[in-house]
This record gives sequence, C-alpha cells and structure tokens, in this order.
Amino acid sequence: MKWLKLKRIFLILMIIGFFSIFVLSGNLILEDYHEYKENTKENNELIELAVEHNEISKESSINWEYLKSVNEDIIGWIEIENTAINYPILKDNSNLYYLKHSYNKIYNNAGSIFTTNTYPFEDFETTVYGHNMKNGTMFSMLGNYLDEEFFYSHLDIKIYTPYGNYKGKIFSAYSIGIETESNNIKNMNFKERGEYYKKASEYKLDNMNEVNKIIKLSTCSYINAKTSPTDQRYYIIASLEKTN
Repeated sequence: MKWLKLKRIFLILMIIGFFSIFVLSGNLILEDYHEYKENTKENNELIELAVEHNEISKESSINWEYLKSVNEDIIGWIEIENTAINYPILKDNSNLYYLKHSYNKIYNNAGSIFTTNTYPFEDFETTVYGHNMKNGTMFSMLGNYLDEEFFYSHLDIKIYTPYGNYKGKIFSAYSIGIETESNNIKNMNFKERGEYYKKASEYKLDNMNEVNKIIKLSTCSYINAKTSPTDQRYYIIASLEKTN
C-alpha cells in the first residue's frame, strides 16, 4: 500500500512537471510571436513614414531627417525587390546591441538589420547582419539564394544612405561555418577575397565586372549545423557601386 501511494505521488509530480513545462513553453512561444509581430508592425509603420517608393523608376526616396530623429544609429536602408527585405540598417557600436533590439532601441528577439563596420559602404567590404526568422521576416529570405531560379532572378540590391545611394549585384551565395569562413578569408587581400567568394558560390554569374567594393549579407543557416545555436551562416555577396 505504501509503495502504491508513493507511486501515485510520483505520477502526480510528473504530471505537474510536464504541465509546467508545457505552459512555460507555450508562454515563450506566445512571447516570441508577439515580439515578431510587433517588429513587423513597427517596420511597416516606419516604411509608411520614411520611405516613398516610385513605381516607375523603382527607386525609393528616404526621409533621413525623420529617421535620424527616431535613432541616430540608422545609417542606411536596404531593399531587395520582390522580397520581404526592406529595412533600415543600424550601425552597431556596442557589442551586438541590435542583435536583440529593434531600430527604436526596444528589446526584441527579432533584432534589427545592422552592421559593425567602422565606415559602412565606404570600406572595401561591408558586412550586414540579420536574423533568419521563422515568419519570413528580416534576412530569412537569404536562404532562398541557394535555389538556382531564385538566385538568378534576385541579383539586385539597393542601398540608400544619407550621403549617397548604392546598387549591388549579387555574384555569390553559399552556406558555411562561421569559424571556417573566418579562417578561409582572414589572410586574404581584397582581390583574393573576391576570387574566393566567386569560387565558394553555389552558382556562377557570367560577365562579372571588376569588383571594387563588396557588401556581404549574413544570416543563420541550418545546413550541416553542428551546434545549437547553429554555427552555420548563409553568405550572400554582391559587388557594390555608388550611383549618386
């Protein structure tokens, strides 16, 4: 009888434990969903207030005065036509702050699109980071560049800044480990990096002009992931040219 009573107590404790885990997991999922939804809503509102898109020229006009009043760290805007990528770019000067904060400095797991470059788009190579979100926002579409049809039909990137605009032509897309990538390129000069990116790409772009500057887009990849969080990244590389 005593053994049966102990068994019953043990089963009750197990049920309570599983229920608690279920409730906690559910709350975390709901919290993430709310943050992702809020992040998308805020970005759409920012587009309405600060971006005017010309359907004829396919170019956008950015209200930099307004954006700077929102946050001085907004230093650019990235747009890839026919994708969900249409975001402000933040300059991150403080230990990946914008990895977990929206453009308005409110904590959000979706984070922002950001760069840690000292002189973004003036440097020979600028890296821009963003989360790979399950709801299709931020840089989640970068993984689609490993699909051949998507790669060749989405080669153009537009970068707007207060000091001039740029166009990027994508010429490389691949997935690789962060440490492997870092070791591969750390001793390369700019020209050598350009050749490395071309060879690393899943697809080749014919008639590539000389590459004078590069923009490198980065987000999490789960291809061959060996760690949690994943140690893999999608890298989308484009030749960058100032237009005005």
